[in-house]
This record gives sequence, structure tokens and C-alpha cells, in this order.
Amino acid sequence: MLNKLLKYDLKYMIKNMSVFYILSLFFSITTRILFSLNETVMVKIIGQISVGCLFAMIVNILINTMMRSWIRFRDSIYKDESYLTHTLPVTKNDIYNSKFIQTLVFFIFGFLIILLSLFIAYYTKDRWLELKGVINAITTGLEFNTTLFVISFIAVVFLEVFNAIQCGFFGIILGYKNNNGKIGLSVLFGFVSYIVSQSIVLLLLFIFGLFDSSIMNLFTNNVLIDTSSMKLLIVLSILIYILIIGLMSILCKKELNKGVNIE
Repeated sequence: MLNKLLKYDLKYMIKNMSVFYILSLFFSITTRILFSLNETVMVKIIGQISVGCLFAMIVNILINTMMRSWIRFRDSIYKDESYLTHTLPVTKNDIYNSKFIQTLVFFIFGFLIILLSLFIAYYTKDRWLELKGVINAITTGLEFNTTLFVISFIAVVFLEVFNAIQCGFFGIILGYKNNNGKIGLSVLFGFVSYIVSQSIVLLLLFIFGLFDSSIMNLFTNNVLIDTSSMKLLIVLSILIYILIIGLMSILCKKELNKGVNIE
């Protein structure tokens, strides 16, 4: 039954997000074409408009993935659609897992569409070599493998944003336990839970710093972090975010299983 729930959740997201994916790729192609033409005043103006539209679509992909995930979560659990959802032979854990997987799938897919759009619009051999040169200059100074550095950076950003989305789920669960001001309380609880989760990240890093002076230096002075400490910090950040996301998922399911007040 989880597969069926997930199928409907994915269909909902495809219906609402596909327009942004298509437009992002469309404007990446028009940007590429316009940049390759002889540069006249009109071509330059249209090219800049195309670039603006491209980045607008990229921002929309990120924002709408978050917003649509929250709206889908709310509507299928607390709004009119919830009357059908809660009559299905599924547990609330399955309902939550479906929303969790759906968000994860579209967040990853959105990232890939953004990278593909930027690649189509801007890739040239010279630009690629220039970008590699900049990254190599950073990673060489840190004695860090370039590919590993890029992957680690993307992973930390990805996990931080995904944590924010899940905090939004938690905020909705708490907010809709109340009779009044549900939306406002959902935003408030979601924001507070996000701040708490970020504080936990810092607290765990501080605790680890009690056993590792290089990590503690981040809290006690402004000395540049050394290579080994940078690698350790990235690994710790990734592990801590995974831990927090896992614990938040358990907490969300626990609160959801206490009962749902359908509007």
C-alpha cells in the first residue's frame, strides 16, 4: 500500500513541478542559442531576459519543491483529501514515509534539473577549465580531493535544506493539533524546530570539540581551520544532519500517531 500512496504523491508533484522543469530547460537552451549568436544590442537584451527567466525557474524549482511538499503533506493528511487518505488500510507511518520519499525524490530530481540547465546554458571547454581551476585552487590549498570536495559541499547543502523541509512537516503536525491559527502555528513550530535542529548541530560539534582541539578552535578563536580538521568537520556535519533527519522522522511519526484533527 505504501507503493500506491507514493504513486499518488509522485503524480501530484509531477503535475505541479513539471512546468518549472520544462521552462528551466527551455530557457537554458534559449540562453545557449542567444549567447552563440553575433552580439547585437537586441540579441544581448533578449539574452539577458532569457538568463533572468532561467534563474527565476531555478529559484522556483527550489522554492516550489519545498512549498508543494508542505502543501501536499497538509492537504492529504488534514484537508478534504484526508478523508480518503485515512480510510485506506495504511498506517500513519506509511503515510509519513510516502511524503518523506516523495520529497526526497523530487528534491534530488530538482537538483539534477538545475545542474543540467546550468550545464546547457553555460558549458564551454574554456569555462569548464576555468571553473576547475578555481575549485582546484581551493582544494589544493586544503589538500582536498576536488571531486570529494564538490560532492561533500553539495551533500551538506542538500541535507541542510532537506532538514528544513522535514522541520516544516513537524511544524504542520504540531500546528494542526490546535483548533485555531493552524497555519500560523505551523509556520511558528516549523521555524522553531529548524532553529532547534541547527542548534543541536552546533551543540554536537561543540561536544566533539571537547575531545578534538582543532574543532574546538572554531568556537574559541578565528584561526583558519587546517586540512584534516576541515575534512573532519565536513564528515561530522554530514553524519549529524543524517542523524537529525532520522530522529526528526521518528518524532514526526510519533506525533502523527497520536491522532489527527481533520478539518
